Amino acid sequence: MKRSYFLSMLLIVFLFTSSLSWGEFKYAVLVNNSTYQIPEWALVADTLKSRYDGEIFTWESSVWDVRSELSAYKPTHIAFVCEPLTASAGFVQIVWPFTRCLDDDPYGDAIWGIITGYDAADALRLANCEPFVVKNMLGGTMSCDVNYYPQGIATSEATYNRIRFKYLDGTIIDTTDENLCPTDRTEFLMDMINADTIDIFMTSGHGNHDRWQLHYPSPDLEGFFMSSAGQLYGDPRIGPNINANSVNPKIYLALGNCYVGKLQNLNSMAPAWIHTGGASLMTGYVEWEGTYSHQHGGTKAFFARQGLYTWPEAFFLANQALYFDLDNHTPGTNPPDLNWSALYGDPALDARLDTVSGVIPGSMYEEQIEIVPGDDKDTVTVRIVMNREDSPGYNGKWGNRHPIILFPFRAENPVIIKYDPECYTAEVTDDFFLMCIWWLGDAPLPAGATREFVFTCDHMVTSVEEPASPPLPSKIVLYQNRPNPFNAQTQIRYQLCSPTAVNLAIYNLQGERVCTLFEGYQYPGTYNLIWDGRNQRGGEVVSGIYFYRLTSGDISESRPLLLLK
Repeated sequence: MKRSYFLSMLLIVFLFTSSLSWGEFKYAVLVNNSTYQIPEWALVADTLKSRYDGEIFTWESSVWDVRSELSAYKPTHIAFVCEPLTASAGFVQIVWPFTRCLDDDPYGDAIWGIITGYDAADALRLANCEPFVVKNMLGGTMSCDVNYYPQGIATSEATYNRIRFKYLDGTIIDTTDENLCPTDRTEFLMDMINADTIDIFMTSGHGNHDRWQLHYPSPDLEGFFMSSAGQLYGDPRIGPNINANSVNPKIYLALGNCYVGKLQNLNSMAPAWIHTGGASLMTGYVEWEGTYSHQHGGTKAFFARQGLYTWPEAFFLANQALYFDLDNHTPGTNPPDLNWSALYGDPALDARLDTVSGVIPGSMYEEQIEIVPGDDKDTVTVRIVMNREDSPGYNGKWGNRHPIILFPFRAENPVIIKYDPECYTAEVTDDFFLMCIWWLGDAPLPAGATREFVFTCDHMVTSVEEPASPPLPSKIVLYQNRPNPFNAQTQIRYQLCSPTAVNLAIYNLQGERVCTLFEGYQYPGTYNLIWDGRNQRGGEVVSGIYFYRLTSGDISESRPLLLLK
């Protein structure tokens, strides 16, 4: 007997983020072989592999060397672990077409990000970054959509002293006041970043690989954000520089800036934002940004206006909309920036909008999926239901985009069998469904309006239809230490599922035991131990890579850690 399953948007998100348990999630780590021979960089790749139960693919002359193996693996996410000078503009412009060529359709085949930084320790921090929610917005531009965030501040790059406040209760105040927003915002913005309360920062105006000009179109009375040797700093028009020293995880979007995402050398902005600016995710153009550059507008749309996806997912979906607009000559679009933007950070990082802390508009529509399993083919219905009157399609450079539903499953050989009669066209791949249902010039869709499509795909075993039994826990579970890398001390956590004798010890790269943190009998439960970077005799050990190993009977688990002094 056939069964029908209805998934609300909430359940879709739950399934996708839980796919580590159900087998849909497949993480690939791509790293140059010479980089992988460097212990500090190998630790980055190995950490990602361990964290996501992924696979490492090493390439020699080009990422195209591993295309066949990667295609067979069918990754949902790809992390490119790169030394900073490898992640050049040319590399980014290779990654985009490469990630569209892993199957037969012309669209993107995996969510991707570049794991790098000023040094390997930065990259390791990105690899270990924990999920976070975005509550507090800071804008160096009025185009930052501050009203879509729980709270925040937007400032103008074109009008001196203009500032907009968004409060948790939904109140928005837009005013021009020198006492609230100084004429030169350089110190004002840098101080807020250093306060470590900002979750996302957006800028617009003129830029280069090592600077952002605060005022537009000319510097006039304002200064610059600049970078040198891994240090991000503010350079006011008058007065001393202000160094960035932020540590809280945040997103930096160089929304309307030329070249700010271009990693030209070690003085560039990208490694500096990661090294001292606290950026765990950074998105920026590696080429000039112009009137018809649409990638970044789509990214912020899928993050806070529609779908409410994670930042890496939104980055990926924005590019699929961009490709669709180019291929279908969508009215009003002429985007040249298909391969021009880079995402630095973990492509699987769950960094998404905080939807519970304040009053926000939320997604313009609800996404729904219904699956009817068959013997050989499954029938899938996808629909959106408008939550408010709005325009679900391209309506400007930094406005809305076509609705895209990212699947919590892989739909092999999909074929659309029923179009909504009120739509223009649609595209389906094994990863997502894009529906073109609104063009410039159309009236907005009212709240409650529904658009629905039906497609078939090869029969799939979904977590809804046939939930797999969770794997039985092993005798021990060893977690990654936090923080990693560390200086003074780090915490090592492990879980025991039965009474047992255990041994937890630290080893160096030569396999020599440095110290024993615990040896004895323990009962089931979770335990936390601290290592302070000292050997068994109490002496401080040198900076470098070490391993901690937890042993119980014939079971042994180990993980690497990095000590920096």
